[in-house]
Amino acid sequence: MCRMFGLFGSNKRNKIIECIESLKAGGPDEQNVRFLRTGLLGHTRLSINGLLNGSQPYTLDGRHCIFVGEIYNHKELSATYGITRHPGDADGSVILPLFERLGPRFVEELDGMFAIAIVDTRQNDKLTLYTDSVAVKPVYYKHSPGCLSFASEIEALPDFEKDDRTIQASGFDTYGTFRACLGAQTIFPNVKVLEPATYLTFDGERASIDHYVPSPERSLPERYDVAALEADVSQAVAWMTNAEVPGCSTLSGGIDSSLIAVLANRHPGMLNAFNVWYEGAWQEDETAYAKMVAEHAQLRYHQVTVENDRFPSLIERMCRALSQPNAAAHCLSTFRLYEAISSGGFRVALVGEGADDFFGGYDRMVHVATAFEQEEALSAYIRDLAAIPSTLRARLIDPEAVDMQYAMRLKEFIRGLPGSSWFRKIVQFEAKHRLPYYILHRVDALSMAHSVEARVPFCLPSVYRHAAVCEDGQLVNQQARKRPIYECARGVLPSAVLARRKQPFLLPIAGMLRPGFPIFDYLMDTVRSSCRTFDFVNKDVLLGCIEENMHRPTTALGNSIWAWLIFEVWANEHDITFR
Repeated sequence: MCRMFGLFGSNKRNKIIECIESLKAGGPDEQNVRFLRTGLLGHTRLSINGLLNGSQPYTLDGRHCIFVGEIYNHKELSATYGITRHPGDADGSVILPLFERLGPRFVEELDGMFAIAIVDTRQNDKLTLYTDSVAVKPVYYKHSPGCLSFASEIEALPDFEKDDRTIQASGFDTYGTFRACLGAQTIFPNVKVLEPATYLTFDGERASIDHYVPSPERSLPERYDVAALEADVSQAVAWMTNAEVPGCSTLSGGIDSSLIAVLANRHPGMLNAFNVWYEGAWQEDETAYAKMVAEHAQLRYHQVTVENDRFPSLIERMCRALSQPNAAAHCLSTFRLYEAISSGGFRVALVGEGADDFFGGYDRMVHVATAFEQEEALSAYIRDLAAIPSTLRARLIDPEAVDMQYAMRLKEFIRGLPGSSWFRKIVQFEAKHRLPYYILHRVDALSMAHSVEARVPFCLPSVYRHAAVCEDGQLVNQQARKRPIYECARGVLPSAVLARRKQPFLLPIAGMLRPGFPIFDYLMDTVRSSCRTFDFVNKDVLLGCIEENMHRPTTALGNSIWAWLIFEVWANEHDITFR
């Protein structure tokens, strides 16, 4: 896993050192820049495999390539296409030979998580940017006539200027509606991000976007077969445990991360598992289940604690690491988790994200699948996506910065997605239109801030393709959710873990946003400061929410207050102005 950036069609090279420095956490081992006739490629390396032979850019017959992430089927591709490899070659060494043999759509053959940039000097530095099928690795870009820049993080864009930091006040409403900014348009008007399974071509003047279909999605099984799914999950985990540096697993106590951790432990060097929780006694605590799985599988268990007095400094550092604001309350624990993993000397962590999204694991998805009144279930589903309820947003945010038609537009967008039922359309939305932006880009930012590569087995096309051939009832019903994952875990995990009621991993924020907790003091200090958002956020309404939560704490209130706090701190850390 590494970081990358590039700039074409512009002579602005004064920020190259700044770009490298901003990406160094995600690439601390080696930094390279290659200057070409019309532009440049920059790469910062986090050495995972090919420690001696993995320097980038790669070069072959006038083409140059940089990439971040992992290509897990590189050995199989080398054998299939007769690519000569040398001992110690990294996985990325197959990219240019594949491009030469198959052309721009070579990416369809890759099973992995990646972002790739290829420049063809024989075609006047023609640039092609790729992202993987779920956009695990983000590629942010800025395009203007005759110029295109790209980077793994927004502030590393070589031509990202002060004016680019001015955003629409309505961005807060969008963020409150979806907990993050979803889709190709980022919160910054001049910056976009590549969508899943797409590639961008820049010919020196124009930029065009094309979509591709990964090979595993084109060769679907005839029917759902749990044995085939088990085999592909096991293969994905085997691929992802392959590293020349220490690796571990994360272990929340839920079924997804538990399954991955136990399967990973079947491979050398994957004995360690990390769980994170908060200081104090909270009813949401799942550490007992995590410890149960660790004991069952004879894992070496590491307990990470988010100490109350560290909340303020962690929040600021976390917001600094995020290219875009994210209202997930457990962002903080995720950031602390990867800090501990890095401090323990680990550079690779296997995680369980993606199973809920592809296989129907969220309550809101089950409600849509099993509801008698589908339209009402869909409306409830849309309400559940919000960090701040629509009724509160209408009072909290200036009317000119509120979009009250979002629900209707989102419903029409979901209606147009592929799928034979509302449930299948919801699965498509969750997996390809929410998972990348709300979850995966967050995980990428917070892990790479600590020089840790987070690997996601459930997000490989060879794994999630099995959900596509399931009948709705094979995924969820009134009694069960993501049934294929439970079937894979049967006999692998303790029965108590399989029988427990699913709950999301939460920060018990409503209980903490009260006097006596350092996070409450930090909240009030922030409210009393010269807040950037108070030009469009009603301070009195916000204070009313804080007062009510002090006496009658609820999840909705806690999440709403937290969402505002994170947005405000993020704006401060990134020197954002609003219009």
